[in-house]
Amino acid sequence: MKKPFFSIGIIFKNEIRCLERCLKSLQPLRDAVPCEVVMADTGSGDGSRDVAERYADVLFDFPWIDDFAAARNAVMDRCSGQWYISVDADEWLVEGVKELKEFSQTKRLPRDFAGYHIRNFQAVGELVEDNYVDFVAVRLARLSTGVRYEGCIHEGWKDPKGGLMQVMTLTETWFYHDGYTYVDQAAETTKRDRNLALLHRKLAENPEHLQTLMEYTDCVKRSDKEEAVKSVMRAMDGVRKKWIGWSRFGAVVFRNAVSVAALHKLPELEEWADQAVELFPNSSYTRIDVAYYAFSRCWENEDYFRALYWGEKYLQGMSDHKAGRFESSESMWGVLENTAPFWERKALVLMPEAYLQCGEPEKAYSAFPNIKGEELEDPKQIELCTLVLIRLQRTTAMDVTPLASAFWDQISQPKPDAVIAEAKRKILLDTAAPSFTVKYRREEEGRDDFVRHGCTVFSGLKDQCELGLAAAILETVDCAELTDLLRRVEKWDEIPIAAVEHALLAGVLFPLPEQPLKIEEMDSLSARMAREDGPLINLAVQTADGEFESNWQSITWARGLVLAAVKSCNWSDEEQSMQLCRTFAKVERAFLPRYYAQEVLNKENIRSLPPLHRFGWYCAEAFQKLETQDATAFAGFLRKGLETCPQMKAMVEFLTKHTPQLQAAKATGELLALAERVRTMLTAYPADDPAVVMLKQSPVYQRVASLIEGPKSASVSLMGSVTQ
Repeated sequence: MKKPFFSIGIIFKNEIRCLERCLKSLQPLRDAVPCEVVMADTGSGDGSRDVAERYADVLFDFPWIDDFAAARNAVMDRCSGQWYISVDADEWLVEGVKELKEFSQTKRLPRDFAGYHIRNFQAVGELVEDNYVDFVAVRLARLSTGVRYEGCIHEGWKDPKGGLMQVMTLTETWFYHDGYTYVDQAAETTKRDRNLALLHRKLAENPEHLQTLMEYTDCVKRSDKEEAVKSVMRAMDGVRKKWIGWSRFGAVVFRNAVSVAALHKLPELEEWADQAVELFPNSSYTRIDVAYYAFSRCWENEDYFRALYWGEKYLQGMSDHKAGRFESSESMWGVLENTAPFWERKALVLMPEAYLQCGEPEKAYSAFPNIKGEELEDPKQIELCTLVLIRLQRTTAMDVTPLASAFWDQISQPKPDAVIAEAKRKILLDTAAPSFTVKYRREEEGRDDFVRHGCTVFSGLKDQCELGLAAAILETVDCAELTDLLRRVEKWDEIPIAAVEHALLAGVLFPLPEQPLKIEEMDSLSARMAREDGPLINLAVQTADGEFESNWQSITWARGLVLAAVKSCNWSDEEQSMQLCRTFAKVERAFLPRYYAQEVLNKENIRSLPPLHRFGWYCAEAFQKLETQDATAFAGFLRKGLETCPQMKAMVEFLTKHTPQLQAAKATGELLALAERVRTMLTAYPADDPAVVMLKQSPVYQRVASLIEGPKSASVSLMGSVTQ
């Protein structure tokens, strides 16, 4: 075997979940460069050793003695390569073979240590591609220096020559790590308890060691609030007193303090954040992590001016970090916690709203395009973006429509698939829908900052969705143009009903002659117009006053409108309500003969109709009798209709109370004599006698009921069939 250039050292214990993934990822490097893999098993019992045997060049047992440095040094003692690479079992190589190969071929490497990038995924229980922290780990050492690991936990090397370690950074070499994405709570607790015991031992040896204090804080910050606060307070005090390493670790210490304050809702967060800016203004830990945590706290507290200050600082820090404008050595002293797209995306989404809250719509307008809709997964982020677009449209004269169209195109991209894209579009549509209602638009008009209706921002989507068509319709007054826009509607259940109302009130002939609708579509549209402050009654009357009997579509549409109007009417406006009742009778008189065979529409066969159509027939007959001044027959037909369809009680009550012909009859001599005869007949029988019931339902009794029972008798007798 050719003498290895790299000795790859791995210690492991019960890593069956990930060990083979790690070892397989190293195979391309082993194929490109002479390597040996030296592995120490510190006590596996889950089959990990069987996996290691298939890949390792050297495999040995090392009984665990609570000392990571001892285990790693035992591995290094068995290595024969020129350079040592330390790899953990829960890591895997994803890039960098080319760079490592060039590294092995370089004759004079200027330094004895090198680092590469590690990406730690943060999502619990799963690997989420855009929730991670990156850092540079010093993992390569020239073995001829005699370097040794130090530290029972979070072990590391020191330069044998003394002084600060001089490190080369491999920019293209990346390992991924998912060891913090625990599958279960028990595994996390076991690992934390082990680490805490080792950290306590390390702190006992050197209580003023800032790096160990930082590691201790990281270990306890989620599980023990009191200990976490105590450790960050001590570390910050050490930085102020300039303990050894304060200049290297100070910014990380203050970042940790702010991170703990964010996690446990401590009021000191902003105070500590301001101190970090004062002491370490140029550090990435201040400009990115501290700024992000402070931004989030200010946002939660609705302190939008301070949120803008911190948000701008964070985004500028991110821009500089991505462009490489930062001190690269910082990445070796700790991880940056908020550089992942997951966090940057949150800030980008919130910033336009913060600008609006602070009265800076121009900056909100400029900031919105920084949002990448295709990357959004949180429904609340899509909701907020939609509301920002509506508000920008309502409060400014800027051309916001292109922003809305671009955002729609972005969320419509099939990332990761078309189902997700459809779900995103639905969130936007559901969020935007209330802005189309009459109530919402009236409230907009009452605002001091009102410029135009916010829903019109979606007019650029008229070729994309029904909501876009609705926005365009609401901006249009020309009847021909409105008709053309309505022709494009494909999903009538998705068109905001305010747009349909707007077109109808403008005089559009509906349904469109060349676009027939199903009866259930007409009924659905009519029902959606049924609201207390809506134009439904006026539209029903307007339609019935036109040539609605000219074709089947028109008559069916008129019938849907008037039925919805009757069902939703509160009967408080006497004139309008009476007009509605007459319109209902008129439409039913025209509709029923077209819908049913003529032989069904008579007294003998009318019971074969559904209750509502039966009532419609009786109502139409009643108004025909009223036109001939036959109030008795009018009342009789209404009573029959009510018996067959009790849900129309409110309409019958209204007609009984407000039809003049049903009010108290004039007491002529003839009527008084008739009333006296009826009264005599009533007294001859008990009140519950069937003969009395039949008499009170007769036309004769209806003529004189008010003289016997008082002015309200007509109403009482009409409603009797319902109340008995």
